[in-house]
Amino acid sequence: MNIVLLGPPGSGKGTQGQLLAERFDLVQLSTGDLFRQILQNPGHPLYDELQIVKEGKLVSDEVVNAVVEDAIKKLGNAKGIIFDGFPRTVAQAQALDKMLNSMNQKVDVVLDFNVTQDVLLQRLLGRRVCPNCKRVFHIKQGYVECPDCKVQLVTREDDNEEVIMKRFKEYNEKTAGVKEYYLDSDCAYINLTVDDADATPEEVHQQIISELAKRGLAR
Repeated sequence: MNIVLLGPPGSGKGTQGQLLAERFDLVQLSTGDLFRQILQNPGHPLYDELQIVKEGKLVSDEVVNAVVEDAIKKLGNAKGIIFDGFPRTVAQAQALDKMLNSMNQKVDVVLDFNVTQDVLLQRLLGRRVCPNCKRVFHIKQGYVECPDCKVQLVTREDDNEEVIMKRFKEYNEKTAGVKEYYLDSDCAYINLTVDDADATPEEVHQQIISELAKRGLAR
């Protein structure tokens, strides 16, 4: 099963992607993580191309597609992939279809996270990440270090209000067409409304599983 996660920054895609990957034994492919890995390697051929990520801007379709295609090839025979942060444009969605078609696969499910801007801003400014396992936390949880890795949690470089607002604007302007693209496809398109800032990841996860079960995709 291949799943695409749609939603603005801070909507919970990363956390829910992790939970879904564990539940269904899938591979989570986060373009944000892939970009950050490249940005830590000045010798990478795409290092200069990805500097605009730090400014909250979207990377060109050509570069994003190249990064994702390379990552898919390295996965081998995965049971399925969760695409987190990709595609963000219609051109990327079309490119993903071609990548999957070449493997006789397709996008099976699209989860569209609808979260208000106030909730998103609250989530992102309070987000903390484990630099080792990449697990995501919020300051409300009270963790100073990762309970698994025992290393101090950090704030992502792009989790500041100026960059966040740019990312909101970029997302709304460039991703609207992707929703229409998938609504016109034969995948299971699930609109997931999350308007409670205090909803736990587990509660949202159960909401997702319930929606998948209605379509015969989960128990």
